[in-house]
Amino acid sequence: MQYHNQMLHFMSGKEIFDRYQLAALKNGLGSTEFHYGNILYQALHIEGEEKVFQLLELAEHTGKRIALAYSIPSLENGTEPDMAVLI
Repeated sequence: MQYHNQMLHFMSGKEIFDRYQLAALKNGLGSTEFHYGNILYQALHIEGEEKVFQLLELAEHTGKRIALAYSIPSLENGTEPDMAVLI
């Protein structure tokens, strides 16, 4: 029996993001996948690629998900989420 030195491939945050976006497109409007893909897309615009991709990697390893949240309400952001968090 021959053993191969195989390293486990951990998906990058970008790969995880792309996987969720593809699932959203495949399952379509109204699906759970579409809803989560939309949350990730909004998080990307709020926090930027680096932070969202890091959060996705952490979420993948801990079984958590990203959610949109509100910091202290202000007149500037009104009722729009302004941060991404793990839940």
